[in-house]
Amino acid sequence: MTRFLEVVWAVVEKDLRLERRAKESFVLMLVFSLLVLTLFSFAFGPEGGPSGDPGAVQAGILWVAFLFASVVGLSRSMGVERESEGFTAMRLSPADPSALFLGKMASILILMAGMELAGFAALAVLYRAPVGKAAPELALVAAAATVGIAAVGTLFAAMSVRTRTREVLLPVLMFPLLVPVLIAAVRGTAAFLGGRGWAEAADWLKLLVVYDVIFVVASALVFEFIIAD
Repeated sequence: MTRFLEVVWAVVEKDLRLERRAKESFVLMLVFSLLVLTLFSFAFGPEGGPSGDPGAVQAGILWVAFLFASVVGLSRSMGVERESEGFTAMRLSPADPSALFLGKMASILILMAGMELAGFAALAVLYRAPVGKAAPELALVAAAATVGIAAVGTLFAAMSVRTRTREVLLPVLMFPLLVPVLIAAVRGTAAFLGGRGWAEAADWLKLLVVYDVIFVVASALVFEFIIAD
């Protein structure tokens, strides 16, 4: 188990070191998400549009921005692996492929967490959303949703990275599987922004947790075959 965790940390440390030097994936994700939120704020106004539930519109805009920004970041992160022959090194490594997958997923999670922190701050400023009042609950929903996005995204980004149309193929592969995550994240976020709390959000959070367990385990198991191709 110690060796497994050492491999996970080694991958995370390597990815974050490369990102600190190049500052490509995180900056792209951050700029993209903030750009989407800013554009929608001008289009719909601070209240998020004419909907009777501004929190639902705000949550929808937020998670659409996060989802598209994650595609940008995943594509660039895996592109670095392709350019540096990282997958060849993974294939030749005696390390457990599941540990390699979890390391890649964890590094994506860290980058997404930073991007989402800025996104929630922008939501509070641009849309006057009551983010501060429900910050712990929103963080829990965001964490559960981000794990699902990172698990599915890491697997399919590794699968599509060698194709010439990877920028188009990645969202085509990811988005259908991420529909439950997007719906649950939007509903859970809207419930807390709207002040309805756990009574409405609990079931959506449970769905996210179940989704995370299934896809993290399944992705870790099949990652070996992805990097072997």
